[in-house]
Amino acid sequence: MVRILLFFTLSLGLFADPIEAVIMNIVGEKSFQINQNFINRLFKDRSKFMLDDEIDYYKIIKVLKDNGLLYLGFKEPLETQIGFKAHTKPIFLTRTINHILSSMGYSYFTISKAKYTQGDMYLTFSLNAEHAVDPEVLLGELKKRGIFSKRVVRENQTDWFYELEITQSLIIDSIALKNDDHLELKNISGEYWFSTPSAGILSIVKKNPKIGWSPRIVLYDKDLQILEIITQNEFAASAEVNITENTAFVMVTDLNNPSRLKSGITITFTGFGISS
Repeated sequence: MVRILLFFTLSLGLFADPIEAVIMNIVGEKSFQINQNFINRLFKDRSKFMLDDEIDYYKIIKVLKDNGLLYLGFKEPLETQIGFKAHTKPIFLTRTINHILSSMGYSYFTISKAKYTQGDMYLTFSLNAEHAVDPEVLLGELKKRGIFSKRVVRENQTDWFYELEITQSLIIDSIALKNDDHLELKNISGEYWFSTPSAGILSIVKKNPKIGWSPRIVLYDKDLQILEIITQNEFAASAEVNITENTAFVMVTDLNNPSRLKSGITITFTGFGISS
């Protein structure tokens, strides 16, 4: 991987137009030469493919895919690898990519490499498939979670590498709380995620209080590092937790059986010193 990335980095310097180097890397040199006139027309206005002086990989890949220039299929199922680099803690990147691949319909994949050094997390996911993971869909899902691509490299027919920038830590299935929120929620999984705007008090009341629940409430920071775990073995109808300033996410479930909360909960959030 290192040699390929070094070659790609050096190759950018050989092109007066870095966007052209990116396109050639993604479609391959042979395809680029065959379709060069068509590609030049598609990418005539280079400014459309820049975002804040950075290459907009998502737009480039979308145009290539929409015009039949991005071929991702294999003749037979092959092992494909997707590498990621991001300045974040391990658990956040791991959970995010796991959820994205699952949402894209991949059931069987493994982490084949992992390294955390100087605040940077490197992860490589491996899976067997009949085609490479669609980069347009992957980048779109990352964007929904506040993550953007600083660099995308197609290393070979099967393997891709993404260098990411996390502008805002988001959990896509979390509910963003506002001051004085009073919400009735239902989730068949029995697990509820919230993102918090500030310190405050979160009150949780179980619907159908005749059947109690054993609270398990976990407070996380923006990197999904656990700040506090609050549990209670005894059955309860409600629970209340103090949300600290460092808390970015809260997960609420049952300690022993999440299905006890599948019928729903009612939550109230009262922030300290904020307005809705």
